Amino acid sequence: MSAQHPDDPDLRAAEYVLGTLPAETRAAFARDLAADPGLAARVADWERRLAPLALCVPPVAPPAGAWEAIARRLSPAEAANDNRVAALSAQLRRWRLATAGAGLVAAGLALFVAAGLRAPAPDSRYVAVVTSGGDLPALIVSVDTRAGTAQVRPVAAQAPAGRSLELWYVGTGKAPKTLGLLGERASRITLPEEATARGEGVIAVSVEPPGGSPTGQPTGQVIYTGKLIRE
Repeated sequence: MSAQHPDDPDLRAAEYVLGTLPAETRAAFARDLAADPGLAARVADWERRLAPLALCVPPVAPPAGAWEAIARRLSPAEAANDNRVAALSAQLRRWRLATAGAGLVAAGLALFVAAGLRAPAPDSRYVAVVTSGGDLPALIVSVDTRAGTAQVRPVAAQAPAGRSLELWYVGTGKAPKTLGLLGERASRITLPEEATARGEGVIAVSVEPPGGSPTGQPTGQVIYTGKLIRE
């Protein structure tokens, strides 16, 4: 498989969303973006595909005294010295990128650029960020209806002592279908036929006895839920 050309507009759109373009290139891209609806649509597509990854990046507080140090460096005496202000601005941009977007860049750009892969067909790809009332995601489920599989990646899911967590697919107006027990590591599972046919519904997690529900339906409290949305 050949790598993409660096001027590929889809690649540029991905790098623009990730914030990895050099300043001059980004400014030029922004000018093109304002005049090209097709380019704007590419950017919107990448924002939709990559947004769930940002939820996996934990917040990072700046080091103690960071802003005071910045204020001192930007004092008139310091600002008068050669290129220190420009250097500090560059350093601040790098720090912001490293703390706020490291997970996004690693997961999105490395896959797209290093492997030279295009994004999967959007009509078969869905994702659910499964949470409990807006807390840190318990898990992220990426669904490929064309392949009939889902990638389940635990993030902050925790089973009560002596209990198991069971994963369910709940179609609109349908009874829950078990997807198996939720483990501690990422896993690939087979989807029920109902999910592959429509690609809609809700992913839920319930607390069950060790080994899972004895009835084939949730018997304990449902503690995490997330709606499947099209990538």
